[in-house]
Amino acid sequence: MLIDKLIIGAYIEARSCERFAKVAPYLDEELRKFYISLLRSEARHYQDYLKLAAAIAGGDISDRIKAIGEKEAELIQAPDDMFRFHSGVPTLAANQLTSHGYT
Repeated sequence: MLIDKLIIGAYIEARSCERFAKVAPYLDEELRKFYISLLRSEARHYQDYLKLAAAIAGGDISDRIKAIGEKEAELIQAPDDMFRFHSGVPTLAANQLTSHGYT
């Protein structure tokens, strides 16, 4: 259970890295430098979570990383009745896209 929580924490940190990397190029120089520093920090946290999980597990955790990543991908892509920052496509938006011929 703790190992899974650490892996989930690593995924959260990795997604933060992705968001900072996507936003940074569109910011002024000072804010871009700040976002890049946050990206680097989140990257270290991501690695720390995985190292700690592996140390506690006492061995290879790649199967758990893969399983949790697959579940995360499923949840991200699934319609969601409530819009949340890290959730999948809101159901209303998905229904509107479908009614306009987008899939």
